Amino acid sequence: MQINARRSRGFSLIELIIVLAIIAGGIALILYRQSKTEEATRVSDEVQSISFMVSKIKSFFASTGSYETLTTGTPIQMSLLTPPLKLSGTDRIVDAWGNSVELLGNGVGASPSFAITIGGGSMGKDTCAALASALAGGADVVAVGQVAALSTLSGTASSGTIGGGSVYKQIGSGTNIQNLGAGCSSANALIGLQFH
Repeated sequence: MQINARRSRGFSLIELIIVLAIIAGGIALILYRQSKTEEATRVSDEVQSISFMVSKIKSFFASTGSYETLTTGTPIQMSLLTPPLKLSGTDRIVDAWGNSVELLGNGVGASPSFAITIGGGSMGKDTCAALASALAGGADVVAVGQVAALSTLSGTASSGTIGGGSVYKQIGSGTNIQNLGAGCSSANALIGLQFH
């Protein structure tokens, strides 16, 4: 009986390419999942930092019943910036993505309010939606989009409010997921939050 003995000479080129493709696919999957996890962590940290700042601002201004003196400089002066929020220069607050965070308050009218805008730069659609959704719980109004900006009419009833954009949440009306998607899809989307 004759046995056909084949000499083993190693892997063929095709076998080697298949192994390398499997390894590359595994690495790509790991990197994708890691980046999604890191982004979710940044969103969570941002929500905690903004929530902390809002809580302290409400406590500080509760005795006056007015947010008239609240500006972007107020949290800086009160040392309310916790990571990932940080100071850029002497008077600019930036978020985890390097976008400006601005604040403005009012004291005019029966219902004093203040507003915060976040974003306008390198925040992706999914990040915008996750951040706006997570921050909506404590806000009276949430608007997203390119024009969800603070009113700068200082000393008037409209300062400390947000205007424009797609309204995602309005107190008494609930949330509108279609508006969230539309607003976060716009270029350089801002998230505008209004509090009383």
